[in-house]
Amino acid sequence: MLYVIAGVVLGVVVGLKFNVSYNPEYIVYISLTILAMINTIFNILCENLKGEIKIFKSALYLVSDLVFALFLGYIGERLGLPIYLAAVFAFGNNIYKNFKIMLDFVITKYNIM
Repeated sequence: MLYVIAGVVLGVVVGLKFNVSYNPEYIVYISLTILAMINTIFNILCENLKGEIKIFKSALYLVSDLVFALFLGYIGERLGLPIYLAAVFAFGNNIYKNFKIMLDFVITKYNIM
């Protein structure tokens, strides 16, 4: 978990230090990529708490999430429909579900309630 926190802090520092510009046409793809990565981080943290973590499986989830979300973004852009929102809602639901599982784990471990 320390590596995840260090990676996030390092990413924020590098992102603030370097001025990187991008084409605004790619904002859908960038947002889907960020959501897929956050979703994978929460999946890894949740699996780590359960003791079921497998790096290959997590990497495969990341790749499959990225491919499917970017495919939805591409198809939606070609059709003129916001189909990418399905991926946004799915990732958001999964992130909240994993956050709830981690919160329940902390509550039961430290006997808070």
